[in-house]
Parts: sequence; structure tokens; C-alpha cells
Amino acid sequence: MEPGQVKVMEPVLAAGVPALPNYVYQVKWDGVRMLTFVRQGGIILQNKKGRLKTTTYPELNCLGNITPQPAILDGEIVALRNGKPDFSLILRRNFALRPGPGAPPIAYVIFDILCLGGKDLRQEPLSRRQEVLGNIDLPQGPVSVIDNFGDGGKLFELTGEKGWEGIVAKDLASLYRPGKSHCWQKIKHKQKGRFWIIGYTTKQGKLASLLLGHDVGQGIEFAGAAASGLSWSGRKILQELLQPLAIPQPAVKVRGKAKTSLWVRPLLQVEIEYMEWTESLTLRAPVLKNLVLEDKEFALP
Repeated sequence: MEPGQVKVMEPVLAAGVPALPNYVYQVKWDGVRMLTFVRQGGIILQNKKGRLKTTTYPELNCLGNITPQPAILDGEIVALRNGKPDFSLILRRNFALRPGPGAPPIAYVIFDILCLGGKDLRQEPLSRRQEVLGNIDLPQGPVSVIDNFGDGGKLFELTGEKGWEGIVAKDLASLYRPGKSHCWQKIKHKQKGRFWIIGYTTKQGKLASLLLGHDVGQGIEFAGAAASGLSWSGRKILQELLQPLAIPQPAVKVRGKAKTSLWVRPLLQVEIEYMEWTESLTLRAPVLKNLVLEDKEFALP
């Protein structure tokens, strides 16, 4: 099996935790999916779109010590901020050809094995692949094997308390087949966070949507637009608060249609509920929940 010839198996989105026999539950790590091809003492990294990323993550060269070879591992590369995965952080790392100064540290969480010692394991049930994976001696480095849990409900509750993305339910009898499969189901929490208002769009002179910025520690980066959750009275209040903060140019670099918007100094924050980060580093399905003033949250009418 050569890089480019192997496609990943993916879960389908489910509305709730399936309580099914012969299922195992794993944390859904919010990162970048990556296959690792181990051969001749080295590795090749391939993302789920088939692109090679070996030079982007030199920390994972330690996996070249795995035996017997050749082997193929499947897992997620994550970057942590304040103890939880930060998808926007790992995406910025993922776009670089090589890690530069100050690049965020990463971890590789391995959850499946497709080949070991040249033996193709894709036609083996997940239970057998997990057994093989659990017996591998991992080298020193930022790599680990995912934990399996028997109670999906409790795991989903725990990930919610920790602010993690969610869980994946997997049929232990499932074979490794490319593409989406109902044998794997992902159940996701809605995320919440605070974002700076960096501008807004108008329709017939009235506020239509907010343009948001995300604090990345070394400044603010564009995070997309949010219109849902805004009542007409709430839009009026926000527009009155934002008008005195007007500036001629955006305070951060923006993309797309946002370039035609009205800009403000990023002094006001809002609490946003969203589904996830997209690969273009914007929020998916954002909904405004509260206005944040002096570190306190206030509901808008």
C-alpha cells in the first residue's frame, strides 16, 4: 500500500449517542486527520485529502522506529491551548511547509492501524485492529494510542464538561473501508467562545451581521461573520454601541466579502455558539448568545 492509494474511513454525523451492543467509544480529537506510512526506518505523512505533510511535522519522525515494518497508522494531530485541542491553532501549523519559530507543539493520537509488518489489516474487524495497535511499542515522542470506553453517554458528558469537540462511536466488527461509514458515528458538542467585534455589515443602513475576530495570543485573527441570534432590537443596540468605534480600515487582515464592510476598533466582545472551525479558519454555524461587558455576559433583547 503506497501513499496516495489509501483513503481514510470517516464517521457520519449522528444526533445522539448510539446505545448499541458491540460498540466502543473514543474521544473525537479536534485536529487534522493523518495517515502515517512507516517504512525503512522513516515515515511519510498523508492527510485525508491525499496530500503529503511529512515536512510539516518533523516531531513525528520518531514513528520510524516502530516495528515490524512496513506499517500504516491512522490518527489525529492536535495542538493544545489551555489544556484542550485548538483547531485554529493546528490549522495554522498545518498550512506551513515546515514549522517556523514559535510553532505550536503538537501531539499525534493514533486510533487505528491498517498495516503491520506488511500485513494488510483493513479486512480485520476493528476489535482485532485495536488489539494489534495496543501491542505496539511506541517510541518516545508526542505520540499516544487513543483510549477506548464502553459507556458512550458518560464519555460524551465528560467531553462536554472539558469543552472538547465530542466523541466517535465505532462498531467493533467494522472493517476499514474508505469513505463515510455508518459503522462509525460522530456526536459533537456545540462550542462556545468569546470573539471580538471587528466590524459589521449593513442592509438598508441597519446592522445585518457582525464580523468577528479570534484572540490567538499574539493578536487577533479574522474568524468570519455571524448573523443568527440577532433580533432587530439587539441589532439596533449593537449598532449604537459600535458606531463611535468606527475606523477607516480593518484592524485585522480579512478575507472575502468582509472587505466591503464597516470597521470598528476591537473593543467589544460577544459570546458565540458555533459548530466547529472550517478549514478556512472561520466559524461554522455561528450564533450570537451574549454581549460581553467588563468580563460579564449580558443577553441582548
